[in-house]
Amino acid sequence: MLSTHDQLVQLLLPETDIERKIISDKEFMEGAFWGEPRQGHPEGQVGYHIREVLDNVEKYGFSENREQLRFLALLHDTFKHKVDITKPKMGENHHGMIARRFAEKYIKDKVVLKLLELHDEAYNAWQKGSRDGNWEVAKARAEKLLVKLRDNAQLYLIFYRCDNETGSKSQENYLWFEKFVNERKQNILGI
Repeated sequence: MLSTHDQLVQLLLPETDIERKIISDKEFMEGAFWGEPRQGHPEGQVGYHIREVLDNVEKYGFSENREQLRFLALLHDTFKHKVDITKPKMGENHHGMIARRFAEKYIKDKVVLKLLELHDEAYNAWQKGSRDGNWEVAKARAEKLLVKLRDNAQLYLIFYRCDNETGSKSQENYLWFEKFVNERKQNILGI
């Protein structure tokens, strides 16, 4: 069980000054220490999930966008504890937006900020089809996401893979979105 800053440093192994500053931030530490084992996250505390995502960044050798991916890994789920469960989990009450607002204190990179905010949107789109059986709504939501991502869909997809191949998460949602993105590319290119 994580409970001290030193344990977080040993677990997450910060590589840059900005990573060290973030890991030392009390708001970050509170979020990294939060969590109990649950569906999709048997590791419990968010800090352990972050470690798994960082390991995937290394495992797949994503060197070109490594700093961005590590930044996303550190913050993407760290603020789940700040979501008001009595309100809809959207807008300013979504953990992705809360993470974005926190990140704005440290970076100006609009791509990373957008990806933090939207990191669960592909999964949410897939849920519309999987849970509700409404695949047309799922595809429309995924299409809206791609419009928001513009030229950053590939980086989003890479991070989605790193985040999704953790814990006990099913790969079905990632594979659905990856296929959706690839089909859309083929349609645009006329392949």
